[in-house]
Amino acid sequence: MREFAISLAQQVGDLLLDYLRRGLADDAIHEKTGHFDIVTEADVAAERLILTAIRTAFPDHSVFAEESASGTPPEVEWLWLVDPVDGTTNFSHGLPIFAVNICLAHHGVPVLGVTHHPSAGRTYWAEQGGGAWVRAAGEDRPIRVSATANLERALLATGFVAGRRHDPTHNRAEFTALDLRSQSVRRLGSAALELAWIAAGLLEGYWEEGLKPWDWTAGQVLVTEAGGRVTGYDSVPLRLDSRNLVASNGQPAIHDAILETLAAVKARRTIDDRR
Repeated sequence: MREFAISLAQQVGDLLLDYLRRGLADDAIHEKTGHFDIVTEADVAAERLILTAIRTAFPDHSVFAEESASGTPPEVEWLWLVDPVDGTTNFSHGLPIFAVNICLAHHGVPVLGVTHHPSAGRTYWAEQGGGAWVRAAGEDRPIRVSATANLERALLATGFVAGRRHDPTHNRAEFTALDLRSQSVRRLGSAALELAWIAAGLLEGYWEEGLKPWDWTAGQVLVTEAGGRVTGYDSVPLRLDSRNLVASNGQPAIHDAILETLAAVKARRTIDDRR
């Protein structure tokens, strides 16, 4: 299953790069739910490739994919969670910060995560109990979260939901608060890569809400197998229907500080709303 998922993610990555080489026409980009939430013909073609491959290789498995799924993830034995292009806005502009995200869950628990970064030729992968790795030029090497233990020295990342135009306060105060407490906060546009880069020791922390399971499940396996920590905003373990998360290198001075800051901002917002 691991080699199947890695090979499939790389095939999809080649497909996406081919689309970029040929150029995306304006009529190949469409809005899904609003101005900030788009889908390209490449997303659809990539998902079609993934669905066909999984259903052929594992006909008894279920698939929950971004462009075709609805509702909540089904409760089944084997479930593939798929985002064919994580970072579609970046992709549509030719910005090389996008990824192919494939996760396999067993009875609702993510056990295999693959995040392929086509532009860099790197595939991050992890299996439950098997550590976290990056494959480049056909070779695997282990990856590990950073040892940074001070929030002031931590490089963080976050994201903003597609519906932010209707909620202009969304994550703005959280962003400002953590930007002032950390070394800096980046907004990179791909939850998949932000989580993979925590696993690889390039970032120390990440938070976001409004996520879907195909956004974070592969990254959860990567971060935890690389020695990091992933929880909800309430610090409890995630479920497949969780919509927010905090991921870090596992250092209490970073993970707990992010949680405390988010809680403090929420409390202040509640007081302001009551006024």
